[in-house]
Amino acid sequence: MKLLVVTPTLGDSPWLAETVASVATRATEAPTITHVLVAPAAKLAELAARFPKVVVVAEPTGNQGMYVAINAGLAAGGDWEAFTYLNDDDVLLPDFTSAARTIREAGAGRPLVAYGGVRLIGAQGKRLGAIPISSAPELNRALYAQRLEPVFQHGTVVTRAVFDAIGGFDATLRFCGDSEFLARACARGIPFVCATRREVAAFRLRAGQATKNRPAMIAERARVDAKLRLLAPRPAAELRRARWRFRLANLAIYAERVARHGFVTFDELLERGG
Repeated sequence: MKLLVVTPTLGDSPWLAETVASVATRATEAPTITHVLVAPAAKLAELAARFPKVVVVAEPTGNQGMYVAINAGLAAGGDWEAFTYLNDDDVLLPDFTSAARTIREAGAGRPLVAYGGVRLIGAQGKRLGAIPISSAPELNRALYAQRLEPVFQHGTVVTRAVFDAIGGFDATLRFCGDSEFLARACARGIPFVCATRREVAAFRLRAGQATKNRPAMIAERARVDAKLRLLAPRPAAELRRARWRFRLANLAIYAERVARHGFVTFDELLERGG
């Protein structure tokens, strides 16, 4: 299976080398991984020199946002069969190969989203906890209906058949394009598989990142919910079952969050930046 990893970057991230190294390490385990950096044209030569084993392509002119850049990376990635995207301060972990293996074993030619656990780390790489995820993908639609996100972009592998069926990332979005893409796939009936609850990627919480702008993210998320009709009424029993299975499966994650940060929600932790 030919796996494409796309990283949009302005080229200035102090963690970019760590991001690239994490993908390169996974590529030694699965040699068909191609890593594409999408960067401003002025940074191409510098990045190509720093990372000679990485494909570096220019983002569309006008700095139109990261989701435009990701779409450009997918277009430049050649004949890939599945993809993930990785921010330029995040990293893939050893168990990422579990998600990729699930796609390969299920058949990369069919629509499928495979995902695993996500670690939270701070600016210096220190563990801050983990993100709750759904262990029961058949209940993901009911979780979206309650504004409980069942899966996150980090370390999620999506087949090309999904891209062909629903299109790329919504370039009009600034904050929630990854959430919208996955929610759109779920709403369209694309199969999801929880490949592993082990952590397959790490999401870095740091000062200045977009996730700290919670009011703008919440407003954009409401627009996404309305567009996809994610909050459409569903049977009460289905909602309860999904909610309680989600909470029970993530008890250890909630306990760690309380132990490390006190009684805060995941959104509050994002806003705090760790």
